[in-house]
Amino acid sequence: MACIMVSPAALAAGTTELNPMVVTATRSSQSLADAPAAMTVITAEQIKARGATNLLEALRGTPGISLNGRQVGGRKTLSIRGAEDRHTLVLIDGRRISSTDDTIGHSDYQYGWVGIEQIERIEVVRGPMSALYGSEAIGGVINIITRQAQPEWHGGVTLRGEVGDGDTGNGHRLAARASGPLAEGLNLALSVEEVRRESTPWEQDSRVSEVEGQDRQTGSLGLSYSPIQGQTLKLDMLRSDETRDREQQYAYYARPYYLDTYELDRRQDSLAWNADWGALQSQLRFTRSEFDVTNKRTQNLAPTRPQSLRDDVWDTSLNFHLGDSHALTVGGEHRDERLENAGLIGGSDSVVHQAVFIQDEIALGQDWALTLGARLDDHEIFGRETSPRAWLVWRATPELTFKAGYGEAFRAPTLKQISPNYVGAEGPHTFLGNADIQPETSRSFELGVDWHDEHSVYTANLYRNEIDDLIYYRRLRMEPGIPPRTVYQYDNIEEARIEGLELSASRALGYGLTINATLNWMDARDAKTDARLNGRPEFTATPALEWNTGKWNALLQWEYIGKQYLEGATGQERAPGYNLINASLGYRLQENLMLRGGVQNIGDLRLEDKSELFGYVEQGRTGWLAVEASF
Repeated sequence: MACIMVSPAALAAGTTELNPMVVTATRSSQSLADAPAAMTVITAEQIKARGATNLLEALRGTPGISLNGRQVGGRKTLSIRGAEDRHTLVLIDGRRISSTDDTIGHSDYQYGWVGIEQIERIEVVRGPMSALYGSEAIGGVINIITRQAQPEWHGGVTLRGEVGDGDTGNGHRLAARASGPLAEGLNLALSVEEVRRESTPWEQDSRVSEVEGQDRQTGSLGLSYSPIQGQTLKLDMLRSDETRDREQQYAYYARPYYLDTYELDRRQDSLAWNADWGALQSQLRFTRSEFDVTNKRTQNLAPTRPQSLRDDVWDTSLNFHLGDSHALTVGGEHRDERLENAGLIGGSDSVVHQAVFIQDEIALGQDWALTLGARLDDHEIFGRETSPRAWLVWRATPELTFKAGYGEAFRAPTLKQISPNYVGAEGPHTFLGNADIQPETSRSFELGVDWHDEHSVYTANLYRNEIDDLIYYRRLRMEPGIPPRTVYQYDNIEEARIEGLELSASRALGYGLTINATLNWMDARDAKTDARLNGRPEFTATPALEWNTGKWNALLQWEYIGKQYLEGATGQERAPGYNLINASLGYRLQENLMLRGGVQNIGDLRLEDKSELFGYVEQGRTGWLAVEASF
């Protein structure tokens, strides 16, 4: 079901923001209402109003998205429709980034590739998309659409400061961007950003960090050259350097307190040729994504081993019409994935992925549309996987649309998981690879309805996702020592069945007021035992009240995360629900000068006070103030 979280100004004016153009569902531009997928679009203005400083904060409250704790320094990852975090594919302008959340344990590093200032909008597709994008797209796809080079000069600067409750968690965000022509047919886009946030001490022991500190610098450069009409060469370069640090306690040595620091280095370079031949549009692109992580610890403690990921991807696609009723997209991909890790024999391993795909968008009369697609992936180690997809869209009236869809998806094992030679023996655990491991696969069924007019949007989605051969780690044995060591091996041992209902609504009330709300119900269970799966809230809700009139705008947002099952000392236990309340206020001083401020976590919620079951924390009460200037 297609839905969009819309600004009140757009609702009041009845502008096209209610039905913007999107690209992620089919790789071609079409209106959100007609997209064959359940989608949400989050705009740059909405991200700024929420006070977000990273991708995870920008996506909170989106229909179908919930959070999972990573047990380290307050880290969290997101889940789409109850699938694992590793089942979400993150793209930047359609280019996949190096997947880190399952290759590097307890990490959330996939959310720091792009600075907030670079983002034009975020398109979220809920449901399997392997038919177009291959591995990882079991739960859905997050496509970050960045600001592109423009034929006229535009730019902006943002200065923001944060003050945490009790003088902890203080930070700032500094950002600048500029875009414009350098010469005839040659356009430039630049963006830089720095985000810093101090660590937050644990209330029980101030020598330990409850939330790790972050220091991240991101930058982007985009060049677009059009020597002749319809032919464009694009160069995109992204850089992100980040430091994470936290004070830790190591219970097995006489010097238990130490500083744990991670250095993260992200790089992505892409060169693309886009051509419009009239009856046919083509793209040929090469992308290299690299991610390096290193660790150091004080007190002469051994750090975790460095790791390096690299993806080289060649991809191409052709878009053309076959008669008046068929819009075809065909393409292929060659991907060379490499991992450097001392746990692998020789210190590294690599694998080649190859794929071809086809999609047919069929017009079945004036009000009906059928989208059929399939992709064949060939993995060098585990073999071939086929991912089909079918969606039917019926525009019953100009305001009312019905949708029904079926899709299959898969996720290839990581090089660690599938390598029989891998031995990860850091900390108190040892992990072993398994050459017999199979890819995770899913089947998803979905029904949706959408109503939108010039004052309101109402959507509903009913879905069922069946995930087979979930990759987990099986406990083999316990080895004595200080500390004692538990040995695990990666294996396929689980099947999951996830059913849910997503509701969203947005209604202009007049006088500049708009009420928005999302409600998600989810039932996630082990298909064999019927036991509930951990870390999946049964209910989540995000009502919000917006006000936009003249130079003023305001946002009051309440986020409710319902009861969920988590792993406790005695096995599976039920954790209580909790509430977060955020508020922001903006005032336009001049046409090109905006002042914003807000408070995050107004109630200063501490999850540890709610239950010791929670494996993550929420940032404490934090006030922020920002100045935005543009030209």
